[in-house]
Amino acid sequence: MTTVKDLISIVCVPYEDTWYKRNDTKKQWPQKSQRILLCFPNDKRLRDAFKEELIGGGRFIWKPDDKGWSLKATPECVDIAVSIFKRFGYDTEILESIPLPKNSDVSATIQGDSVALKWPYLNDEVLRFKVMGIVKDVMGRRWDAAAKVWRIPLAQAPYLKGRLQGVYDPLANALSTLPGIEDIVTKAAERIAISGAASLDDSELIESMRSRLAEQFPEGKELYPFQYVGVRFAELAGGRALIGDDMGIGKTIQAIAYAALHPENYPVLVVCPANVKYNWTKEFKAWLPALDIQTIKKGDDAILDSAQVVIINYDLVKKQQRALMERGFNIIVFDESHYLKNAKAQRTKASLDIAKAAENVLCLSGTAITNRPLEFYTTLNLLRPIEFGNFFAFAKRYTDAKHNGWGWNFNGASNTQELHERTRAFTIRRLKKEVMDDLPDKIRQTVEVEPNPSELKEYRDVHQWWMDQYMMHYESGGFPPGFVLNMLTELRHHAGRMKVSATADWVREYRDLTGKPIVVFAHHRDVIEMLSEELQEFSLGFITGEVNAEKRQVMVDQFQDGKLDVLVCSTIAAKEGLTLTAADTVVFVEREWVPGWEEQAEDRVNRIGQDAETVHAIYLTVKETIDTRFDNVIEQKREVVQAILDGGNIEERSGIAKALLEEMVRAGDIPVETVRNLGLKSKD
Repeated sequence: MTTVKDLISIVCVPYEDTWYKRNDTKKQWPQKSQRILLCFPNDKRLRDAFKEELIGGGRFIWKPDDKGWSLKATPECVDIAVSIFKRFGYDTEILESIPLPKNSDVSATIQGDSVALKWPYLNDEVLRFKVMGIVKDVMGRRWDAAAKVWRIPLAQAPYLKGRLQGVYDPLANALSTLPGIEDIVTKAAERIAISGAASLDDSELIESMRSRLAEQFPEGKELYPFQYVGVRFAELAGGRALIGDDMGIGKTIQAIAYAALHPENYPVLVVCPANVKYNWTKEFKAWLPALDIQTIKKGDDAILDSAQVVIINYDLVKKQQRALMERGFNIIVFDESHYLKNAKAQRTKASLDIAKAAENVLCLSGTAITNRPLEFYTTLNLLRPIEFGNFFAFAKRYTDAKHNGWGWNFNGASNTQELHERTRAFTIRRLKKEVMDDLPDKIRQTVEVEPNPSELKEYRDVHQWWMDQYMMHYESGGFPPGFVLNMLTELRHHAGRMKVSATADWVREYRDLTGKPIVVFAHHRDVIEMLSEELQEFSLGFITGEVNAEKRQVMVDQFQDGKLDVLVCSTIAAKEGLTLTAADTVVFVEREWVPGWEEQAEDRVNRIGQDAETVHAIYLTVKETIDTRFDNVIEQKREVVQAILDGGNIEERSGIAKALLEEMVRAGDIPVETVRNLGLKSKD
């Protein structure tokens, strides 16, 4: 029979402890809840049991001055202590009667688009820091000092509840009791996200935003209804969202409006391509003229403390990283965020570091995935680092990752529909046809042209030379590194050269019939120079990589004012940030490796301000050349990109170079047996 030991052998008294901030003895703070002092006989077995079962966070500590053991006054610790004492035959009545802190102060309440969270000081140090870490991981969370609560976006409540379950159930349970939280979040996402965004009709929402923005916007400046929806979506996403709208429908204005609604989070940092820096400056001055705006021109420019908006191009981010981080920005906009697709690039690493400290991050890109899902990873990691922080897990799931014995290949696509569903909570994408009835439809058309005999002969000679080289290397047993890519690149280049005279003829005919200005896109510098010689009879403008931002804007203004007949542009240099609505037709002399670049170039014309009934994108091609092979491959690529952005489940397993080679085999340009074991190092 177990003998119950004398009650007096356990002494339970209130115990006030002191803790030190960061081990600084000069900053002493009283313990905010009681501890329990346990005094019991020197029983090694009993003591060892306590040490073994009450582990971590100072739960069970010897206090030599008091000649007793300090126990954390939590229900968990007391329950463990009671069970141990009972095991060794001690009466636990006194211990069980000790009043313990209750979690009556735990609450979660919906307030507008956020959830206000409140919980008491947690005496358990390990638990306290764990809970705080989970809450701080929530995107868009912020401390409301006035109300003394943490606020999180409504859409993040289910995520937080899941993270807290099993860690701090009182707060998880409080989130579970919110009225219809799952339905609220689901309906909000469905009503605002991708498919339903265009049809949203919420006059109250629009009126609220309109009144707030009217105080800052000049008279006559107002968003379109669908642009209000985009701004609202960014709010629901906790201020970390991808605005992936079709080109030309106002992503810049939506970002500016979001910033205007949150002046408490100034200053604003805009990171963008160099060729659109001045356009951003122009738009900020047009919509928010009261703000102090600084445009960074050089890597050693001092960032002004007075600047409420700082605009910098991607190439300068690394050079200015320390200064940008020291200044601190709570709103960061990454325009054309696909510039960060290379996770190893210095500008990407610097941008990610800067964004970590920001409350709000907006990514703007009509072509977030320019070629394959791999390029989407950095944007996802930027916006949702917890959910998409593991690169290899992402790659295996969505890039059809394969190991070839030498290394991993992440250039494919898989589970694209799933990726679409996972990203719709923070990605909004509207097409022009969905949101702007007055914006013209775009017609993409391939037009066959006949090059002059000398240009065609030059191309055929180059083509034959490469085919001879190809067969020579095949018969000798091996291809030099990069051979195939060099071959395809050269053939593409000469395909552009052979179309110069035909392009000039097409432009002349178009001008004779319509009298309208036109934009011509090409890739290679010599092709652009040849076009300039052929089109000297027209008032001609140029935008290439050698034209700086100021001169570029002058050229755009002249074209828009009707002072230029033809604008010849480099596809890469002019595919972003330009408004060329004076024309309703663009002509492409050369195809690009990435379909997203062509779409961006097309939409320099198909933008807000375009009043033509139809916009035309003309792709000039020569039959039975690499042109027609390129056309087929690019359209296949376009389908894969669209599948991820708009839903679908198309699998992509080859890069453009390999696909182009396969297309040439099907066309009979290259014998099929010669490519069976050919390894490619793809440019894209």
